[in-house]
Amino acid sequence: MIDLHTHSHYSDGVYSPADLVKKAKASDFSIISLTDHNSIDGLDEFVVAARSEKIKSIPGVEIYTNFKNKHVHILGHNFDYKNKKLDSVLKKLQKKHIPQVKKTIKALQADDWKIQEKDVFNTKSTYIGSANIAGVLKKHPQNWERIKKDFNWHKGKIIPITDIIGKYFFKKDNVIYSESEISVEKAIKLIKQAGGRTVLAHPGQHFSWKDDNLIRELKAMGLDGLEAISSHHSWQEIEHWQIMAKEFGLSITVGSDFHGYVPEEWDFLIRSPWDYFKVKTL
Repeated sequence: MIDLHTHSHYSDGVYSPADLVKKAKASDFSIISLTDHNSIDGLDEFVVAARSEKIKSIPGVEIYTNFKNKHVHILGHNFDYKNKKLDSVLKKLQKKHIPQVKKTIKALQADDWKIQEKDVFNTKSTYIGSANIAGVLKKHPQNWERIKKDFNWHKGKIIPITDIIGKYFFKKDNVIYSESEISVEKAIKLIKQAGGRTVLAHPGQHFSWKDDNLIRELKAMGLDGLEAISSHHSWQEIEHWQIMAKEFGLSITVGSDFHGYVPEEWDFLIRSPWDYFKVKTL
């Protein structure tokens, strides 16, 4: 099996690149790509681990971009991950993002959440995203009780990190978080200059069928493919984005967006996007 969209602890994934590779091997994947958010820092470890496990590794990255007032994620695959220009731009994004992380922590503290900067920054992550902050937030017992009450939690119910982020970080009257982005055109050029291919990650998250014409514009900028088969997509979306890829002459890629496993104590049937991914791609 193939998975071209995974994350390690160098962004907001749970596992190290080496552990990610081992888990992919145990789940019968033969080709995987590590695509951390705004970071390529885990790729050395990833490539070495994949070689050891006899899995084909594809160096990757997921860059946060903006395009016509939309937040769009661009995947880069199979580029020279020693490319200095690409690494320099990503390092600048990482540095630029630190004040935003601190601002978010202060806003949460002002809302009576128990969270400290030292806990958020005590991480291998070189780009600390909203999921990293939310992960620390829910570890504190007092916070977790508050979250469970707000979401009417019961045993077997999952409270996704994305729901926690949406509820507390993006209130209508108080948005306390934003990602650090570059233009979609710049991201595509950077990946191309490093010899890679560019893919629009989980397009169903960013676009509706009314936005199909925007794919043509992205292709004109150098987009190579659509991640049509994604754990974020319904069956209908998978079909739609495969049709769009064929219509615009773009490659079709598959990606689970694997970050880690759901805790066993949540008593949920599907414990990871890989399970969902396997079912959808049989």
